[in-house]
Amino acid sequence: MTEEEILKLEIESIKGLDINIYKEILELRKFEIENFWKRTLFFWGTIAIVLAGYFKADINDKYLVFISFLGIIYNTIFSLSIRGSKYWQEHWETMAVVYENTLKFSLLKRRTSKIIDNNNKSSFITYPYRFSVSKLTMLLSDITVLLWIMFWLKDLYKLYINKLVHFEFCCKNEFHPFTFSLILFHLIIGTYIYIFFKNGKVFHKVNKNKT
Repeated sequence: MTEEEILKLEIESIKGLDINIYKEILELRKFEIENFWKRTLFFWGTIAIVLAGYFKADINDKYLVFISFLGIIYNTIFSLSIRGSKYWQEHWETMAVVYENTLKFSLLKRRTSKIIDNNNKSSFITYPYRFSVSKLTMLLSDITVLLWIMFWLKDLYKLYINKLVHFEFCCKNEFHPFTFSLILFHLIIGTYIYIFFKNGKVFHKVNKNKT
């Protein structure tokens, strides 16, 4: 038995099944879509400020590498956050479709592409296509992550060729404060992220009672 069939049986077992439950599901779907764009605007606003500060800073500033590394982390969190929003949106869309099958009508699952094609008078430039706006936003966020990675690698390379970092300090028994702080900063952030993802319950899990 598939997951959809199990879910449908659970819905059919609910007493007093009516259209109000379906409406509530649509409201929850709408709520998740609104939250998706609110989170997107918040993150993009902050990223724009960080990018502006990065480009306005002195290109030879050795501390730029800290900003670019934090940019990677922040933008990665943004990408994961909007994927979380997309998941819950599709969760409620799936619930709505299952309820439609139970209530014997179609709304979300109805295909209108042929009707749009037959009635659309737009030119090739303005013709509507069924792109996922949320997934395009994910693509844009991922590209920005790659951009930050390029900045970070560029900053590390400039520090190395300008002899501002000395990764061989452990072999020569020489202490370089900036190199030490740079490595320590990356280790602390990286370790915390690892611990957070391992123990922070980032993924939502449903506890199933064993029978």
